[in-house]
Amino acid sequence: MKKKTLTIAIALVLVVALAVGATWAYLTATTGPVKNTFVAGGAVKQSDLELFEHVANKKTDGSYTLGSGTTTNNEYTVMPGVNLPKDPTVKVAAANGPYYLFVEVTKGAKVDGDTLKYTVDRSKWLPLTSITGREVYVYAADGATATILDGKLDATPVLKAISDTDSNTIQVSTDNTKVAALTTANSALTFQAYACQSAGFADAAAAFNQCFGTTTGA
Repeated sequence: MKKKTLTIAIALVLVVALAVGATWAYLTATTGPVKNTFVAGGAVKQSDLELFEHVANKKTDGSYTLGSGTTTNNEYTVMPGVNLPKDPTVKVAAANGPYYLFVEVTKGAKVDGDTLKYTVDRSKWLPLTSITGREVYVYAADGATATILDGKLDATPVLKAISDTDSNTIQVSTDNTKVAALTTANSALTFQAYACQSAGFADAAAAFNQCFGTTTGA
C-alpha cells in the first residue's frame, strides 16, 4: 500500500513541474530585415545613346535631299551656291539616372563660315564656352540653361536649317575658287555625342571636363 501511494505522489510532482515550466516563456519581438542594395548607376548605357543623320540622296541636278534611311557617314559633291542638307540627330532610348547630354563638333579648316557654314540650333544646344580648344554644346531644353535629363530623349537635331522652310543646314559659298579648294580633309564636319551623370559635378562644364576631357571627336 505504501509503494502505490509513493508512485502517485511522484506523478503529481511531475505534472506540477511541467505546468510551472510552461509559464516561463521569454517576451520577444522581431522586425523584418533592412536590406540595402548598391548597383552601378551608369546614367546612359552605350547602346541607348545614338547619333545619326538621314541619308543624303543626290538628285539629277546635283543637289541633295534627305531620305528616310539613316547613316553615320554622308558624302557630298559640293557646287558653288548649292546648299546641302545634313541633320545630325541625337537620341537617348533610356537612362538609369540623371545625366547631361553633350555634342561636340569637329571641323576642317574650310568649314569656316565662309566656304562652308553651319549653325547649331541654339534653341536646344548651349555652347560651353569654358571648354577651351573644343566646340562643345550641352543640351538645354530652354536654350539658356543646361538641362539635367532623367529618362529618354526623343530624336533631337543638332543643326539649324538655313531658313524656316529649308531642310538645308550647310550653306555653300558662291565663290567658285573657294569651293574648288575643298578637299576631303579640309571640309570634314564631324559630330559626336556624349552622356555623363550629373551627380557629383558642380555644373555641365565640370562634368564634361572630368568625363571626357581627354576625348576628341571621331
